[in-house]
Amino acid sequence: IHVIAEENSQEYSSLTFICVDGTVMPLANVCDGIPHCPDSSDEVGTLCRHVVCPTYMYRCNYGACVSRTARCNGLVDCMDASDEVACDRGANDICSDKDFQCSTIYQECIPFAEVCNGYKDCSDGSDENAKTCQEYICPEHTFRCSYGGCVHQEVVCDSVKDCVDGTDEDSRTCAAVNCEGYECSQHECRDQEFACENRRQCLPMTKVCDGTRHCADASDESAKLCEARECPENWFRCAYGGCIRPELKCNSRLNCYDWSDEDESLCGITLPEGACRLPAAKAGIHYSVSGCSRCRPGEVVPELTRLDYVCDVKGSLQGASEIYCQNNRWFPSVPSCAFKNETEGVTCPAPSEAHDAIRRCEAMWGPHKGWLPCDRALPVGTRVFLECPAFYERHKGSSSVMCLHDGTWSQSLLSCTPICGMRDSTAAALIVKGWSVEKEETLPWQATLFSHEDGQWTFFCGGTLIAERVVLTAGHCVWKTAADTIRVAFGILSSDLNQIGENAQVIDVESIELQNAYQDHESNYGSDIALLILKKAVTITTVVGPVCIPWDSNAILLEYQRNSGLGLVAGMGLTENDTFSSVLRVTTVKIISDDECRKNQNRDFRKYLTYTSFCAGWANGTGVCNGDSGGGLVLQRPNSSVWEIHGVVSVSPRKLGTNICDPNFYAVFTKVSMYVNWIHEIIESIPTIGLPDFDQQPNRDNIIV
Repeated sequence: IHVIAEENSQEYSSLTFICVDGTVMPLANVCDGIPHCPDSSDEVGTLCRHVVCPTYMYRCNYGACVSRTARCNGLVDCMDASDEVACDRGANDICSDKDFQCSTIYQECIPFAEVCNGYKDCSDGSDENAKTCQEYICPEHTFRCSYGGCVHQEVVCDSVKDCVDGTDEDSRTCAAVNCEGYECSQHECRDQEFACENRRQCLPMTKVCDGTRHCADASDESAKLCEARECPENWFRCAYGGCIRPELKCNSRLNCYDWSDEDESLCGITLPEGACRLPAAKAGIHYSVSGCSRCRPGEVVPELTRLDYVCDVKGSLQGASEIYCQNNRWFPSVPSCAFKNETEGVTCPAPSEAHDAIRRCEAMWGPHKGWLPCDRALPVGTRVFLECPAFYERHKGSSSVMCLHDGTWSQSLLSCTPICGMRDSTAAALIVKGWSVEKEETLPWQATLFSHEDGQWTFFCGGTLIAERVVLTAGHCVWKTAADTIRVAFGILSSDLNQIGENAQVIDVESIELQNAYQDHESNYGSDIALLILKKAVTITTVVGPVCIPWDSNAILLEYQRNSGLGLVAGMGLTENDTFSSVLRVTTVKIISDDECRKNQNRDFRKYLTYTSFCAGWANGTGVCNGDSGGGLVLQRPNSSVWEIHGVVSVSPRKLGTNICDPNFYAVFTKVSMYVNWIHEIIESIPTIGLPDFDQQPNRDNIIV
């Protein structure tokens, strides 16, 4: 499949596409969802996945662009019918055009760049199976796994399985690399085989200087070696000296590892309007690409892409730390570093993006072979082993990555997230008016809010820990309160901040995120929800940990409403004696259907019952009251020990002539599931601060520093 350039043919226009069978058609008809070629070669994923759709169009899973109105219109407009998938979901449950939609029953989206990359990024593995990857064509510099996925050639036969099916470590393929005993000690390759320099690895001579680095140390593609070799007649010579077949030149894919076969002046083409090609890796300096963590040097990125530069030696950057793609060039110019050791060569940045993960770094070959500290730039050939610590679980990314010769990691680094919604409980059956929480009974997500008044810290509301630096509470608790006057306590059972146990944690608040739709000053308690951003992260323990959030849907809440299920809520509000509790108390509350709640409430109070709220309680004197505001109502997942937060204590009818709640009516809770997108956006924007150092370095006596 190829497009005929104007300068290469006088017979066809530069806006012409030639199908595999030879049929000629307008280029505008390519990847539009309709097969115009008799053999449908204009609508295949290998061609269309490189297409960038305009914002007003919908991107099919295989890459074609169709009208946005085609999405879920009952007609198949995409060749793969992806425009008619998951149409029973709401608008917020559909992945963006830039993402691949996993086959899970709930919304799960991953970037297209992570599909068929050898690692299961979808929780169900639907991005790494034969159905998804069988037609995927791997780039020349990668190894094709048996099911169709692609991993970088440099990680093949390194004793770590990078393909999900492990075929990159097949014993027949790797016999010359993973050798034992006498065979290794001799380190001899057979005739017509090339011996890699820094590692026991043998290659067929046909793979030497072929544009792809097959040796782990890249010695098969060194300039010194390749410049001295003759290329076959009519073959293209890469800038560094390698040779590739003539038809691989100017095919919009990497065939020479230095991208010299796709040079714009060579191919007689121009980059897309405004776009730029990412700079080559250099010794002593690294850059990250905004919005594209998996982009590699040589790839083309759109206009306004930002690169953030850092040097291995701090303070040695010469030039701007941020540069932007404008009009097909980088502006300002690409910076350099004043101090760098050219003999060290290209390195990979320290694996600091491995959030909350334990890191162990080992150089597999070369002059630094052995265990290395993980807090600095690492040499090519370094393998980083990652795992989640106690109380954490995998969020995304790979547990084993290799530093490649282009200065990037072979996979996305593992990041971990606190295990949520787990509690140890020895609680007895419900005490009608609520029971006091004992020391052995944990509510690890319970947060207690204190405000600074008259020189003292006074309890005023509850909250719920949902992330290491984020507490969920009610908007009416904090809408008039300055962040620097709030402290949040975890793992405490008392409303007195001076009476906290040894396992308690008290953290100041950095900022308050109030839901935009909340209008307390107009006595409108809709969207009564807020987030407190802590100045540092909590330390996750058995007594302090986050609750889970219903990211996917409110199906559990609806089931509880239909079956009058019981939720759990805790606080230090007014008791049956109309006095504030001095200790944390917890009670169960019945989840009430909307119809029953409206029947029970006074007419004037019904205005607080909207699609963003729900009712719970007993209407018999037991329930939440003043001081319990902001606390979380949690529900246990069916057939699970995991708890999710579904409600935030909001408003309740008052006793006549007082400002005190009337527990003989149901209370209203803010429905958390209505705000998960807002919550997710804020959580993702907050860096974790104050975590322990999770670097681990086995054999410390052999560490090279």
